[in-house]
Amino acid sequence: MGIPRFIKLPKHKRFDYSPRYWDPEKEERDERIRRIKQELGIDIPSNSTRTTIKRGSFRQARQKTKVKATRSSNIRLVLILAVLLFLAYLLFFR
Repeated sequence: MGIPRFIKLPKHKRFDYSPRYWDPEKEERDERIRRIKQELGIDIPSNSTRTTIKRGSFRQARQKTKVKATRSSNIRLVLILAVLLFLAYLLFFR
């Protein structure tokens, strides 16, 4: 007879990895074919729920928000500086 275990030890967990293949040339070719068919007026069944994520799209979106944040912080800094200069003018020259 063995010693009874009061603590249940966890079993090992497996990592299930299934690699996916991405072909950028095929993606560009399909996009070109879709645009050509759209220009020729050929009816294309569009799947409106599916969006295409292109390489670098997340980077571009992040850069846009970064530029917008920088611009707004610069405007805020100029406004604060103008208010402080106005208050300093009122204190020293009045």
